[in-house]
Amino acid sequence: MSQFDQSNDDLNEIRNRARRLVEGLTPEQLTSRPDPAKWSIAECLAHLNLSAEIVQPKVAAAMERGRKDNLLANGPFGLGFLGKALVWWAEPPPKIRIPAPKSIAPKIEAADPAKIVDDFFRLQDEWARLLRDAEGLDQKKIKVPALFPGLPALRLCAPIPWMLAHERRHLWQAENVKRELSSQPSTASRKDRSALSQSNQNG
Repeated sequence: MSQFDQSNDDLNEIRNRARRLVEGLTPEQLTSRPDPAKWSIAECLAHLNLSAEIVQPKVAAAMERGRKDNLLANGPFGLGFLGKALVWWAEPPPKIRIPAPKSIAPKIEAADPAKIVDDFFRLQDEWARLLRDAEGLDQKKIKVPALFPGLPALRLCAPIPWMLAHERRHLWQAENVKRELSSQPSTASRKDRSALSQSNQNG
């Protein structure tokens, strides 16, 4: 299987997982945290959206420079040591936990969870476009400048597999959140039990 086909298959699976994740959920369920220290489902997706909004323009700009410089070649292309390490680190379950940089930490206090979901799927379409546009370019020679502070330039073939692994990591996290929430009593049930308890005390 070609690198393009593999990444495209990965992207389709991510879309399918995300659809299953959010199907039938209310805004309250999307924004509920099972624990104050854990992100909600919407926060997981918002983090992925913020990451994509930083990385995608830099990848697109690198491809445009490569076309102008006529850097053309057919793959396959190796990810390089750093690219492989980033993909390995990003795949779930987490091997090393570090706080998300402030630039991609979700801030959804006043956000619309439905828009976060819509933006997520829109950004998956942009990943697909970038995959198509990278075909025929020399993805080893073309370099993408530092995507985040402290990170060196990467081969063009590395950022998208890294980001897809990153998406799998946080979809896995969001799926765990959904399972935790489903095992907890609903807000209405808690209120009913509280009212019943109060009634029993008063009686």
